[in-house]
Amino acid sequence: MPKRHATSVWISVDMEGIGGVAAYSHVMMKGVEYERARSWMAQEANACIEGASASGAGRFCVNDSHGNMHNIYADEIDPRAELLVGTAKPWSMGQGIDGGYDTCFFIGYHGRAGHPKAVLDHTYASRSVYDCRLDGRSVGETTLNAYLAGHFGATVSLVAGDGATCKEARDLVPGVVTVRTKEAHGRYAAKVRHPSRIQDALREGAAAAIEAAPSLKPLVPRGKHELELAFLTSAMADMAELIPGSRRSGPRAVSYASRDYLDLYKVLLAMVRLAPAAVPPEQ
Repeated sequence: MPKRHATSVWISVDMEGIGGVAAYSHVMMKGVEYERARSWMAQEANACIEGASASGAGRFCVNDSHGNMHNIYADEIDPRAELLVGTAKPWSMGQGIDGGYDTCFFIGYHGRAGHPKAVLDHTYASRSVYDCRLDGRSVGETTLNAYLAGHFGATVSLVAGDGATCKEARDLVPGVVTVRTKEAHGRYAAKVRHPSRIQDALREGAAAAIEAAPSLKPLVPRGKHELELAFLTSAMADMAELIPGSRRSGPRAVSYASRDYLDLYKVLLAMVRLAPAAVPPEQ
């Protein structure tokens, strides 16, 4: 019998881990280099689609997962893909992941908040989240979204970002294909390769990921899990603690436990959106 390959791919594209990106001027809309970086996002997504298509994949969804989530121009994305774009998506970085896809690619991802050697490290909200812990272990968006994919029966077969991101992925999902886009030399500094070289590596990585996906297992969350967010200020924790079922677990930390990972993920998003309300308008 011929080897079965994954045929449908959901692609989450963030910006901090994209090749060439190293500073806030790349990732903020008013940054002088932002327009270049948003094009690099589309080019890396397209490289993944090209590589995956070469290995037999035929259905693609790209979820713009950075900031306000309307970074990628619709006419720059490969026409074979549907594009999820816009602010305040209910599932944020995970929007569309429940669409029955075989496997997921996480592109342009970055290290967790507080990682000692990662470019633009943060977990969901750099201006409010000091640390994010799942069952007592500090995690980043790679882990949080891999479990969300697993909840819906999808594997994670390709992760691209800096070295910290790739290591988090390999520790979490044995057999995952990783593409290192840069080497961190500080939070705002990196040794980078030419974007075309990164795109070539992503084409190869995506093709390999489609072939590897059937042998991978979804990272299905089982049993009861506890999410804890430590915020930059105690006032932010005051706001997050308003969520029913949460508990204050530290001076500036709030926890929530559930057997339903979807509940946990919803609470994460709610806390991240509530916490900034504690910042006085004059700041």
